[in-house]
Amino acid sequence: MTELRVLVVSGSVRKPSYTTALALAVGARLSAEQAKVAWWDLAEQPVPIADPAFHRAPENHPDLTVRRLVKQIDAADAVVLASPLYHNSFSGVLKNALDCLSMRQFQHKPVGLISHGRQRSTQAVDQLRTVVRGLRGVSTTTPLCTMDSDYLPPVDGGAPSLVASDIVERLDRFVTELLDLATALRPLRTGDVARTRAERVQ
Repeated sequence: MTELRVLVVSGSVRKPSYTTALALAVGARLSAEQAKVAWWDLAEQPVPIADPAFHRAPENHPDLTVRRLVKQIDAADAVVLASPLYHNSFSGVLKNALDCLSMRQFQHKPVGLISHGRQRSTQAVDQLRTVVRGLRGVSTTTPLCTMDSDYLPPVDGGAPSLVASDIVERLDRFVTELLDLATALRPLRTGDVARTRAERVQ
């Protein structure tokens, strides 16, 4: 089996950002497990306000950035969505990016959910889980949520560094679950299951 491809999407525009630091830690752990990791930072690569005219066919969107995001999602075996906690939910920039996509990008695709906010709140990932279900994606059961004290604070504009041992342990479980689910669901996405069923009928 070829290596698994995972797209990590950071939905924070703050700099430096705890959310982005968490997303980078997840990406590094995925790479250590031999996954091929792609990165989409919505602070660096923002997308325009979603146009409902292209909700069913985002690959035809006139904006090049949207089309690039569609291709990245299409190519991924799994996705990680990272968001800060804003008003008991996830960030508007991430919601807008998801609104630029369609169900075809997420069907039978595992999605890992991570967030940063007060007291390791799960509110952002709980809301994201509903959206992922609406996109026909498959949310992993283990979310990853952090708070400020889980990090060494940024120094001189640098990035925060994740140090909480229990979160690092949970990160390992998060990555293992995501990759196991991506392996299990890949035949559904690629059509191998349908071909196997057809062979059995014959």
